[in-house]
Amino acid sequence: MCRGCVPSSCPGCGKALKRRDFLKGCGLAAATLAGASSPRSLAEEPRGNRARVGLVFLSKEGASWPHPKYEAAGRRREVLSMLRNGCPDIDFVPIVVAGPADVPKAIALKDQVDGYLIYVVTLMWNFQPAITQIGRLGKPMLLADETLGGSGVFLCGYGDLLRQKIPAAAVASTRLADLVAVARQFDQANKPGTTPASFAQRCREVYRGTFPPAGEMKCLDDAVPLTGIGECLKRFKQSRFLIVTQGRSGREGNFLGARGVYVGFDEFKAHCGQVDRDEAAQWARRWTGQAEKVVEPSAGPIEKAGAVYLATRQLLKKYGTDSVTMNCLGGFAAGLLPAYPCLGFMQILDDGGQGVCQAMPDDTVSMLMARILTGRPGYVSNPVLDSSKNQVIYSHCVATTKAFGPQGPTNPFRIRTLHDRDPRSVCNESLLPPGYMTTSFRVSCAEKKMIVHQAKAVGNLGADRGCRTQLVAEVRGDIGKLFDRWGAAFDWHRVTVYGDVKEPLVEFAKALGLGIIEEA
Repeated sequence: MCRGCVPSSCPGCGKALKRRDFLKGCGLAAATLAGASSPRSLAEEPRGNRARVGLVFLSKEGASWPHPKYEAAGRRREVLSMLRNGCPDIDFVPIVVAGPADVPKAIALKDQVDGYLIYVVTLMWNFQPAITQIGRLGKPMLLADETLGGSGVFLCGYGDLLRQKIPAAAVASTRLADLVAVARQFDQANKPGTTPASFAQRCREVYRGTFPPAGEMKCLDDAVPLTGIGECLKRFKQSRFLIVTQGRSGREGNFLGARGVYVGFDEFKAHCGQVDRDEAAQWARRWTGQAEKVVEPSAGPIEKAGAVYLATRQLLKKYGTDSVTMNCLGGFAAGLLPAYPCLGFMQILDDGGQGVCQAMPDDTVSMLMARILTGRPGYVSNPVLDSSKNQVIYSHCVATTKAFGPQGPTNPFRIRTLHDRDPRSVCNESLLPPGYMTTSFRVSCAEKKMIVHQAKAVGNLGADRGCRTQLVAEVRGDIGKLFDRWGAAFDWHRVTVYGDVKEPLVEFAKALGLGIIEEA
């Protein structure tokens, strides 16, 4: 709903809603959020039979997700107003947690509220412990996600609750009415016999009632040429990749038999100093000419990205590999990288190698498996769930433009700034092809497990929030199961490869000695 519009009926219950009532609710929400109630003032208020719920917004202005200029305060007011209008028999007490120091404010409500609704608005990883801290209070609890906003903390925080067997329910939907319908279950939170576990179960039942029927899974023809499992194992064990990060160069790690070689930023910077600047400018012009359009970046940052690409190629040649993962975010923030490697990683992926974000060996090993098995590049992403459409949004700032391999067709892309909208940053927004079955998975080398699900690619979202490439896919299977398995396994990332290749991928994983978790 546009923030300037007034609904004719409550999005939660469908009752007629007059303009003055809606605006009154918005005004009340603004006033309440401007000065959150203290435990003392709450204790003095008569409660009657109404349930009282602590509405905890994990929200910090300027966070990189949805983006630094996102108007989080306005969204908080909108959510509070919708909840109050849709749940008229429940008192919501809003608290804004902008960091760890604010968590005690939420915990201090425990004796004055009957339950907690935690709404994750923005992505700050120091928010994640607050979810379990509040969960341990033993109150009925509901967790909600702002789509392409707090999604990583939401999914991983919910996983923490599941692993620690803390009863809670969760909602991730672009349709705010779904949250209202589930939140209405708080009206039983202060009734005899209601426990955190019974409340969570009731919320799950109501939430499942909002899921749409499964869509048509018929996909475009896509015959994937597969490598035999024996050959896959041989090539995997012979693989080596670089891990560029802070620290001493030369140290090696064993990742399920593949070797990871650590390279310090000092060594990488030396290669950056040897780059031919004219050649870097040529790559910048090449990418600019190939792009559907250049949206935000100017020529200077794109040329610096060209220099980082050439330095990366030098490094790969030195170590005799075509695969690298780099601590891009930390390196750039610390001034150890002159530019982000995203455009160069796109080129490496398109040429048949691997450029992987964030110095992530597990992501790199997963991409190695996909590439060895199928000859196709993987796409690492920060996935976001949207139950209202039975969809996953696979979002990241690096992506291939050749989803079917180096010899396959090229899809359009745009040149953008990164998710943090820093004008010095450059990445690609790849408009990946719809209509095909995809397989998404991730390996944990430490746990020796692989988690996997499938979804049909249906389009590209292009929302002005979160990371730039946003492949949208409809879940094959049960999105409710996907909720509960996602966080219960490990980490946020998944690696997506085009093709209906779950079965051979599982066979490959078992041959590596991995346990299998099917998500959906």
